[in-house]
Amino acid sequence: MILKKLFLLTAGILCLQWMCAQTPEQKLDNWNQRNPIEKIYLHLDRESYISGQTIWLKAYCMSDYTISTHNSTIYVELLNSRSQLISRKIFPAYLGVTLGQIELPETLASGAYQVRAYSPLMLNQPGFMYHKEITVFGATAKEASKKKAPSIDLQFFPEGGNLVTTLLNTVAFKAVDQNGYPVTIAGKLKNSKGEEITTLASKHDGMGRFALVPQAGEAYYVALDNNPAKQYPLPAATNKGITFSITNSAKGKQFKIERTADAPEAFRPAYMIGQMQNQVIFKQPLKQDKDQLGGVIQTANLLSGILQVTVFNKDDMPLAERLTFVDSKEYILPGTISVDTFNNTAHQKNRFTLNLKDTVIGHFSISVTDADYETTDYRPLNIYSYFLLSSDLKGYINDPAYYFRSDASAVKEDLDLVMMTNGWTRFKWKDVVQNKLPAPQYIDPLYINLKGTVNIEGTRKPFANKDLLVMTTPVDSTQGKGGLMKMIKTDSSGRFHLDTLIFYDNTRILFSDIKGKKSKFIRVKMDADSLNRNYHMEMSPFQVNDSLDLTAENKMQGAYNDYLRAEGKTLANVTVKARQKTDQEKLESEYTSGLFSGGINSRILDLRNENPVAANIFDYIQGRLPGVTVSRDTEGQYVVRYRDGGFGNGKLSLYLDEMHTDATMIEGIPISQIAFIKLMGTFVGAPGGGGALAIYTKKGADLSAAIESSTDIITYKGYSIIKQFYQPNYDLRTGDNAKADNRLTLSWTPDMYLANINPKVPIVFYNNDRTKRFKIVVEGLTNDGRMLMLEKTIENGN
Repeated sequence: MILKKLFLLTAGILCLQWMCAQTPEQKLDNWNQRNPIEKIYLHLDRESYISGQTIWLKAYCMSDYTISTHNSTIYVELLNSRSQLISRKIFPAYLGVTLGQIELPETLASGAYQVRAYSPLMLNQPGFMYHKEITVFGATAKEASKKKAPSIDLQFFPEGGNLVTTLLNTVAFKAVDQNGYPVTIAGKLKNSKGEEITTLASKHDGMGRFALVPQAGEAYYVALDNNPAKQYPLPAATNKGITFSITNSAKGKQFKIERTADAPEAFRPAYMIGQMQNQVIFKQPLKQDKDQLGGVIQTANLLSGILQVTVFNKDDMPLAERLTFVDSKEYILPGTISVDTFNNTAHQKNRFTLNLKDTVIGHFSISVTDADYETTDYRPLNIYSYFLLSSDLKGYINDPAYYFRSDASAVKEDLDLVMMTNGWTRFKWKDVVQNKLPAPQYIDPLYINLKGTVNIEGTRKPFANKDLLVMTTPVDSTQGKGGLMKMIKTDSSGRFHLDTLIFYDNTRILFSDIKGKKSKFIRVKMDADSLNRNYHMEMSPFQVNDSLDLTAENKMQGAYNDYLRAEGKTLANVTVKARQKTDQEKLESEYTSGLFSGGINSRILDLRNENPVAANIFDYIQGRLPGVTVSRDTEGQYVVRYRDGGFGNGKLSLYLDEMHTDATMIEGIPISQIAFIKLMGTFVGAPGGGGALAIYTKKGADLSAAIESSTDIITYKGYSIIKQFYQPNYDLRTGDNAKADNRLTLSWTPDMYLANINPKVPIVFYNNDRTKRFKIVVEGLTNDGRMLMLEKTIENGN
């Protein structure tokens, strides 16, 4: 025992020494292996909506520069401007993508809203949750904003991290208003004596930069020209530190490191590390005998994205840091949109073609909208700008797509200002060195997981090591009858586990002992819900946009009024007199659908208010349904036959909740769980066109009133139903259409998968009553990580 304790102590010391001996890049790599980055981007059909409309969406998942298949479940939420939840949708993801929709309530007030999306894996690293602001025009007209002088917040960002005295420092700045939107400024930099050092002015979106050599013991501030009385102080300068600058050059990223001669040895640079997507790209030793260092970081062979470069001392402590953007263009999947047939006359067909190059294997989505009812000429956020820029930075970036619409040097300089003035979301190298990076908290749920314990009714005794029938059917009969029917076995503690399940909306899950007359009364206790759980969410940044074009606002508000008229929402109340349904009709309306509905010669046996005494449903119906006989075959299985007035004698097809099944599955269901039985002498859905016996299990209020039995039924809310976008085909429609067609989204194709060489994809849709210009957006993600982003407005055939 002493030797064992000594061995464990020695092993612990060696493990601790190994952890301490690890380099920062090794620690980062270990953490990244356990906690990989997951990102989600949503392609929405529009930028703004009207109440009562539907937000159509396609989600793309990415990890490590390629499409991610690690996420089985995507949560999409709609929040108001106070970050209060309005709607939550849960969709299953397949091969890195999913599609769905959010229905906007007709009573939704005009204003700013946010669409938020995430998967459980994304929440293991803060800052990667997708969020996008949208504008809704609806029941309450948006109040005209009163123009007033903005309250300016001016922030300063010394390049490298600190202001260092006696050295030349580059200082970036960013000016925003009370809503977080950029403000154009001009002003003067002054010292504590009020002496002017230099002038400054914002270059793009409230951002700019200036140079300064801080003096020891001196303080500095900026006074704006339009409000000289207010002072905006710069961060205090230090005499202990280094300056670190990076500039773009034709050869790559040119860097410069400078250290004051009298700085302590702890501030001497020893090496620098460059990392992208939590992966170290290079580690460069630095000369120890110089206070000024410089060189070029070669970026020609790097993938695109944000490069984080950090300077360390010999003790692995970070001294300075700089973000810079690498744009190698390898992420672009080239493509064009050509016009085959352009027709902006009402209800006429249009045909365009999406032309792609190279071998293309991936998922894509296409939206066609009315360009005159878009509130922006270009979308401020697209698949490029989100995956490569917005998702990696803290805070709000105004119009991030701007930085990907042009290769002009001025745009690259503007992007570099973004790198200097926005925080890093990933991690702090100090936490990496000290092994303080957070451990993963969530795992992917692998779709729906059902876990629980089965006990024998009225006891604590587990229903152990027994076969159990599990069957699922949707509560809403209009959603179809398909479902799971499976035999499982409990363990010695009565526990069961079903995983990788996919079903939608409210679903009944039936658990039943299958021993017939020997069946035990059981009760099922489910574990915590794996799907409809709430996650701890950080507050999403939210910007309220008051700068929309007035013409666009008026058009969208008019579109809402048109919607109301088209839906008849403003018509006077109309009194409709109708015959009251019989009890049988109400019963059929609640339970039956499709071919199972109606039937002149059908007979119904209602069991809802009865307390039948019989071993099973087959013994019960014997003699209660005229013409029906029940017997057993040579194998002891029940056989049900029907003889109608002497004409014909045939075996009935059996259906349980409108799913074709056999007598074995039905036999184990307690009679107390059956709502009614419907006999159909002839049924077109039956094999050979014979008769059918349809058995319906209880649901809703009928289910809650059911007596105890050997069956237990729970209701589980599955994934959100994925709806299909309605697109009229006017070639097939005849006669006058009383309802106006003022669709803002004319076509939405979210489920496009391509695997071809130089594919050509037709885009075919019909115009509404009024659209004159069409805006087309195509986005997608290939299996090898290339992104497609096309945005084009087509008018007059061009």
